[in-house]
Amino acid sequence: MSLKIKRLVVRIKTIDGGPFGLDIDLASGEGLFVLRLDNTHGKSTSLNSIAYALGMEKGIGATSRFPFTPVMNKTLEYQGKSHTVLSSEVFLHISNGKDDYTLRRTIFGSQGETDIIHVNKGGISSYSPTTSENLFINRANDCISEKGFYRWLSNFIGWRLPVVPKTDGGESVLYPSTIFPLLFVEQKRGWTGIQATLPYYFKIKDVRKRALEFIMNLGVHELLVKKQKLKTKRDNLNRYWNEWYIQLTNKAKLIRGEVVGLKSQPHKEFSAFTIELQVNFEKQKVLLNELLEKQEVQLNQLVSSRVKDAETEFDISAIKQDIQQKESELIGLQDDYDDEQRKLQLMNANIASIELRLTSLRDNKRKYEDLKKVNELNLFDGRGFNEGACPACEQPIAEALLPNIVQHDVMSAEESLDYLKNQVQTFSFILDNSKEELTKQQVVADRSRDDLFELKSEIRRLKASITDVSKTNMEESIRQEVRLEEQIKLLKEVKIFKEKVAEELKKLHSEITRTDAAINKIPNDGLSREDRAKLLRLKDILIAHEKAYGFSSFSPNDLNISFDSYLPTLESYDLGFDTSASDGIRIIWGYLLSLLELSREYQINHPGLVIFDEPRQQDADPVSFSSLLEKAAQTSKFGQQVILATSEKSASLAEATKGMNFTLIDLTEGGEKIMRPLETKDLP
Repeated sequence: MSLKIKRLVVRIKTIDGGPFGLDIDLASGEGLFVLRLDNTHGKSTSLNSIAYALGMEKGIGATSRFPFTPVMNKTLEYQGKSHTVLSSEVFLHISNGKDDYTLRRTIFGSQGETDIIHVNKGGISSYSPTTSENLFINRANDCISEKGFYRWLSNFIGWRLPVVPKTDGGESVLYPSTIFPLLFVEQKRGWTGIQATLPYYFKIKDVRKRALEFIMNLGVHELLVKKQKLKTKRDNLNRYWNEWYIQLTNKAKLIRGEVVGLKSQPHKEFSAFTIELQVNFEKQKVLLNELLEKQEVQLNQLVSSRVKDAETEFDISAIKQDIQQKESELIGLQDDYDDEQRKLQLMNANIASIELRLTSLRDNKRKYEDLKKVNELNLFDGRGFNEGACPACEQPIAEALLPNIVQHDVMSAEESLDYLKNQVQTFSFILDNSKEELTKQQVVADRSRDDLFELKSEIRRLKASITDVSKTNMEESIRQEVRLEEQIKLLKEVKIFKEKVAEELKKLHSEITRTDAAINKIPNDGLSREDRAKLLRLKDILIAHEKAYGFSSFSPNDLNISFDSYLPTLESYDLGFDTSASDGIRIIWGYLLSLLELSREYQINHPGLVIFDEPRQQDADPVSFSSLLEKAAQTSKFGQQVILATSEKSASLAEATKGMNFTLIDLTEGGEKIMRPLETKDLP
C-alpha cells in the first residue's frame, strides 16, 4: 500500500497575462516536506489542489461548494494588478513505488469537464492528452466501473475497497472520500476533531468505524459482512416461514378451520407433529383428521341407506318431519348468528374505546416528555423565583386558593412519565389482543351466517320435493352424497397441503437454528486476536507521541483506544470533551501519525501518506510543534511521506527543525502570493 506525491502544478490562464500558477517539486516523494507560506497567500490552495487532483474534495469538507478561493475561477492579483481568470487546471504526479502517473483535472473553464480526471503514465513533463485515459468521478459506479477513477486509484494504491451496509438497508462500496480524512487534515474544519471532514451523505452505516476498520485492516469488517449476510439470510427464512403460515391459514378458512400448534414466526418449541387444523363442525371444534373420518363414515352410511331405500316409495310424512326438525334448527341458528353479531359490535366498540384511551395516553406521554426536556435544560435556574410568596409584594401565599382537606402524595413529572409509559404499553398489548380476538370472532360470525344460509337452502329444497311428486328419496340422498364427496375432497386437499407445509417448516426450522448458531458464534465486537493486538499497539504508539508533544490535560498513560469506536478515550469517554483545545490538536497529530507508524509493523491499508494544513493550531507551544516535526521526519527511514504546510516564521521554523532530515520549500519570496507567472518549460 503506497501513495506518494512527487510534483504539483497548478496552471491558470487569464485574459491579459500569464499563464500563472504554482509548481511544487517533491521529487523524492519520501520523508517530511514542509511548505512555508504566509497566511492568506495560497497555502491551503496548494494542499487543496492535491486533494482535488485525487478526486477527494468531498473528503476535506467540500461537498457542493467550490473548494478554492476566487483566484481559481474569478480574479487573480499579481503585483497590484487584477487578472480575469479564463480557466484553471491541476496536474499531480503520483507514485506507488512501482509506477508513476500524472493526474490532470480541470478546476474551472468551459473547455474542461470537472468530473473527468485524465490519467497518463509518467511524470508531468511527459504528459500528453493523446495518450491519457479519461476516467469519471462523482457519478454512479465511479468505484466499480472500468472507467471509474476511484476504481483506478484504489488499484493504484493497492486498496481492495470493501462492500459495506448502508443506512437504507442496501450495500455500497466504501468510498475513498470517507478514508481520506485519516490522511489529510485541512485547516478550516479539519482540526476540530479526528475525521472532522468525514462525508456522511453516502449513507454508509457507521461510516466513521468502517473507515477506521479499513485503514487498519481490521478483520472485524469481514465478520461484520458475514454477520450481516447471516442476518439477511435469517430474515429471508423468517419471511418464508410467515408465507407458509399465511397460506396454511387461508387453506384452513376454506374448511371453516384455524391453525393450531403453529405461530406466524419461528419459535423454539416448534414441532412439525404439533401442527393441526381445528374445524368448527356442528357447534364443536373438531380436528381435521377426525372430521375427515366422520365425513367418510357418513358418506358410506348414506350410500348404504340409498341402496336400501331405492325400492321404497316416496314418503311425504318423513320429508315433512325432516322439514319441521330443520326449521327448529333454523331458529337456533338464527339466534346463534344474532349473538355472534352482537359480540362483533361489542368488540368493535371496545376497540374504539381502547384506541381513544391510547391516543389520550400517548398525548399525555408526549407532554410529559416535553416537560422533562424543559426541566433538564434548567431554564429557570438562578432566576430567583420564590415559591410560596407573591412575586410582586413578597407576602406569603398558599399554593392553592382552597385548603387541602386531604393530603395526597403527588407523583413527580418523572414518575408520571414512567406511569404513562407503562399504561401505553399495557393498553397497546390489550389493543393487539382485542384485534386478534375480533378477527377470530369475525370468522365465527361468518361461519354462523354460512350455516344459516345453507340450512335455509336445504329447507327450500325439501319443501319443493313435497309439491313435486317427481322428487324421490333417492334424489335427496344423491344430493347429500355429492355434497359430502365435495367436502371430503376439499378436506383431503387441505390435509395434503398441511402435511406439505409441516415438511417445509421442518426444513426451515433446522436452517434457522443453524443460522442463529452461526450468528451467535460471531463476537459482539467482532474483533479477532490480531485486531486487538493492533489496537493495543496503536495505544502504546499514541501514548509515546503524546508524551513527546507535552500532552498535559491528564497523564498520557491513562489514554486508551476504544475497542468499539477505535478512537482515543479516557475511561471510555470521548477525549473531545476532556481535554484543552491545544491538547485536542495534539491528539489529532498523535492519532493520525500513530496510524502511519502502525503500518510499519502490520500489513494494513494505510498508503504511507499524511498531509497537515497548518498543524500548529490553538497556539501550540514551539516544543510540541518541534516534536511533531521530529516524529514526521522519521518517515524518510520507512519510505513514507508527510506533507506539512505552515505559516510559521522562517526563523522559528529553522529553530524547530534544527538537526532534522527534511525538505523545506519556502514559497514566499518577498511576501507575494503563491500564484505567480509560471515557467512554461518542462510543462505539458
